[in-house]
Amino acid sequence: MIKPSLFVCTAFLVIACSETDVQHSADNSAVTEVKSESDVHTDRENWGDFHLYFNEDTHATNSVIVGVAKIKPGEQVHPAHRHKDEEYLLITKGEGIWLIHGEERPAKAGDMLYAAPWDYHGITAAADSPLEFVVFKYSAKDTPPPVDPDPSLPELDPRDPLTARN
Repeated sequence: MIKPSLFVCTAFLVIACSETDVQHSADNSAVTEVKSESDVHTDRENWGDFHLYFNEDTHATNSVIVGVAKIKPGEQVHPAHRHKDEEYLLITKGEGIWLIHGEERPAKAGDMLYAAPWDYHGITAAADSPLEFVVFKYSAKDTPPPVDPDPSLPELDPRDPLTARN
């Protein structure tokens, strides 16, 4: 069995290094390819930039999102939130604060978060430092999404200060 940390590091290296066109396999799932930052779509937002490397289904997964967020000092992509998908965030540069189930924890380059389905999670860049992270988010095919243990909870974490501002 491949350890999740090995999978994330390997996937990051494969995604971050080259320049080929998107092709599909016989079953219409994505095929092996490498992309460089200059080849991918970039969303420029008030909080920073998001480079979308991958947004397709694969042989075993649905709704895969792989990207790099480059967050300006003191900003965050969005408030802490929860969803049915599994997600990994790997910080590659900078420092900040994780918000996990309403609790703040220091965040630094080399840290990786695994967010289980329906768990509140978020990250904010430090006030004096930009922060970059790689995100891997997906749902498995042929596996029903996990049942929300408390459907009365909102998608955005009300304990996140950014949620209160919105």
